[in-house]
Amino acid sequence: MRAVLLALSIAPVATGPALHAQVDLTARAGVMWATPLLRDDIIEEVEVRQKLAPALVLGASLPIAPRYDAGLELTLTSSGYRASEGGTTSDLGTIRTGSVTLGLHGPISRRLRWRAGTGLLRYFPQKKTGMFQRGGTTRFLAGAGLDYRHPMSSSWQLIASLRYDWHRFTTEELQSRGFSQSQAVQRISATVGVGGSR
Repeated sequence: MRAVLLALSIAPVATGPALHAQVDLTARAGVMWATPLLRDDIIEEVEVRQKLAPALVLGASLPIAPRYDAGLELTLTSSGYRASEGGTTSDLGTIRTGSVTLGLHGPISRRLRWRAGTGLLRYFPQKKTGMFQRGGTTRFLAGAGLDYRHPMSSSWQLIASLRYDWHRFTTEELQSRGFSQSQAVQRISATVGVGGSR
């Protein structure tokens, strides 16, 4: 009898965390804007900039404290990019990016949440030309964001998100041509999607 009472008293403690440790999954789509990848005006102003890019974001997170979650986000973009030099603009093809960030997020209000994280960003050029003649490049990035969550049912939510991230950009080809310093690139995205727990 004592064993049964002991088991019943321990059960809520043993199963409580497992019930709350649900994986939160999200999928969002939207657009991303970025500052120039390259700008140089020593002799003549040269600028390389990405166009507005469609973005797909997939995320998963787990609670690590009563008010905080830790999670991963995978962000994929694809867009054209162009060079401007001496008043002439040239299309350079397509460039894709993929980033993985590990972040923390918590509540600001009942429906609004903050997020901060760091990770890696990879550039995948369609063609090995120009500053990508020696291939793409991988950079560290840091970012922050806001999520607005509107319940649609007991297990699904509509999510609207804003993200900002920052990284230093350079490539092996740029360095070989004398661009020894990397340049800061800032990106801002707006996405909408759904999320649910499992």
